[in-house]
Amino acid sequence: MAHVTSMRFRAKPSERGSVINDFQRWEREHKARAKGFVRAVLVSSYEDLDEFFVTVVFESKETYDANSDSPEQSAWYEEFRQHIVDDPEWFNGNLEVQVAS
Repeated sequence: MAHVTSMRFRAKPSERGSVINDFQRWEREHKARAKGFVRAVLVSSYEDLDEFFVTVVFESKETYDANSDSPEQSAWYEEFRQHIVDDPEWFNGNLEVQVAS
């Protein structure tokens, strides 16, 4: 069963671009090595452009955990964390239904 992780967070003032760049850098530098990665979506709020929500899908919780526990992912997260106000609000679970066009 696919694993989904979502997190909600707020960028520090004037750090919005850095947050977006962090996710683009992850795609360039880490995506190819992230076994089981399926997709990620980063969304900013219409009401507050510094507020973000990201959803990441992996083939399984095991592949997600392996990526999450890797030194490369930890280093990426620590750099990303410098650009946000507080620790993200996390939600983890099983993908139950997916609807696509």
